[in-house]
Amino acid sequence: MEKLDVGKPLDEKSLAHLSSRLLALVEKFLALESFLADPWKQQLALLQEYHALAMPKHYKAVRAAAEKSLESFPYHNADRYREQYLFERLQYEHSDRNQRAFNERLQSASAALDAWLVAEKLRDACEMLNYEAVLNIRYDIRFLDELLQWSAAPAFADMPVVQVYRHLVLLLQNPDEPGYFEKARALVTGADRYFDPEEQRALYTLLLNYCTRRINRFNDIHFLQEHLEINKLLLNNGLIFESSLLPPWKYTNIATAGLKTGQYDWTWRFIHDYRDRLPAGYAENVFRYNLAQYHYHLKEYDHAQKALLHVEISDVLLNVAVRSLLIKVYCETGQDDLLLSYLEATRLFLHRNRLMDTHLKKQMQKFVECTARFIKTPPFDRERFQTLLDSLPPASEMMHREWLSAQLMQKLKAK
Repeated sequence: MEKLDVGKPLDEKSLAHLSSRLLALVEKFLALESFLADPWKQQLALLQEYHALAMPKHYKAVRAAAEKSLESFPYHNADRYREQYLFERLQYEHSDRNQRAFNERLQSASAALDAWLVAEKLRDACEMLNYEAVLNIRYDIRFLDELLQWSAAPAFADMPVVQVYRHLVLLLQNPDEPGYFEKARALVTGADRYFDPEEQRALYTLLLNYCTRRINRFNDIHFLQEHLEINKLLLNNGLIFESSLLPPWKYTNIATAGLKTGQYDWTWRFIHDYRDRLPAGYAENVFRYNLAQYHYHLKEYDHAQKALLHVEISDVLLNVAVRSLLIKVYCETGQDDLLLSYLEATRLFLHRNRLMDTHLKKQMQKFVECTARFIKTPPFDRERFQTLLDSLPPASEMMHREWLSAQLMQKLKAK
C-alpha cells in the first residue's frame, strides 16, 4: 500500500495530482460496488474466468446457477432478453465452434437478440413520438416502418414486451384515430407482471398523455373518463405515488376529472381519503382548493367561496387556479362589481408576475380580458354577446374558453 510522504511539502501541482489519483480510486470503488451488488454480472464474469482457466467442473456449476438465475428473472422485459442474449452468446463462444453441426446456443442467442433489439427500438420510438407530440421537436426515428413490420411477425406474437410497444407506437403515430387506444390500453394493463414498476409508470404515462391530448384538442369526454380510470388503476396498484406521496398536480387532475365526469361521490371520497398522501407543505392548500372545486361543481357557491378564501397562496400555479375558480364563482353568482374589481386585481397580478410561464400568462390574460368584456356587456345586447362569442380565441390561446363560451351561450338563449 502506498503512503503519503507527509514530510514533503505539497505544492499546487502535487496536490492536484494526488486529488486526481484519489478520484480514480473512488471511481474504481463505485464501479466495484455496482458489480458486487449484481450477482448476475458476477456469474457471467465467473464463466469467462473459469473458461479461460480451463476449469470445467467449476464452469458447469456456475453455468447451472446462471441458467436458474435467468429463469427466475422477475420481469420478462427487454432487459431479460438482453441478458439471455449475453448468456447464450457466451455459451456459444465457449463451445466447440469448429464443430460442423447445428449449434443450439447460437440459435438461442440470435432469437434473444431479435427480441431485445425490436423491443428496445420500439420503446425508443415511443419516447421519441411522445416528445414530438408534446414539444416542438423532431427525431430521426430510423427503420420504424421495418420495425412495425418485423414486430407483426408470428415470432413476436406472444411476446408482450414487443406487442405493448408496437401498439403504443401505432397509437402515437395515429393521434387522430382513437381506435388504436383500446388495444394499447388492454395490452398495457394486461402485461403488468412483465415490467418493473418504473417501466410500468412510463407505459401508463404514455396512455395518460394521449388522453390529455385528446381532451385538450377535441374536448373528448370519453378520454376524460379513460384518463380517470387509468388513474384509479394507478391508485390501486400504488404506481402513482412518488416516495409514498401523491404529487399535488396529480391529486388535482384526478379530482378535476372525477368532477367533470360527474363522479361526485367518488371524488368526495378521493379528496378526503388521499389528503394525507399529499406532501406536507402543500396538503392543506391543495385539499381546500379541490374541496372548493367539488362545491363549485355542485353549485354550492357559498361553500366553494369560503374554501377558496382559506387557501394560502404561495405557488404560482395554485394562485392561477384559485383566481380562475373565484372568477367563475363571482360570475355565476352575479357578483358583478366584486368580479370586475377582482379581474382588475388579477390583471395587475399577471402583469407584475415575472415567474409565471409566458404562455400560461398569456392564456390567463386573455381569459381575464374576455371575461371583463363579457361582464361589461349589457344583458340585453345580444349582438355584442354574439360578437364576443365569435371572436373568442382558441383554447390553445385562452384558459377556460369552454366555460366562457357556455356563459355567452346562456346569455344568447335567455329571453
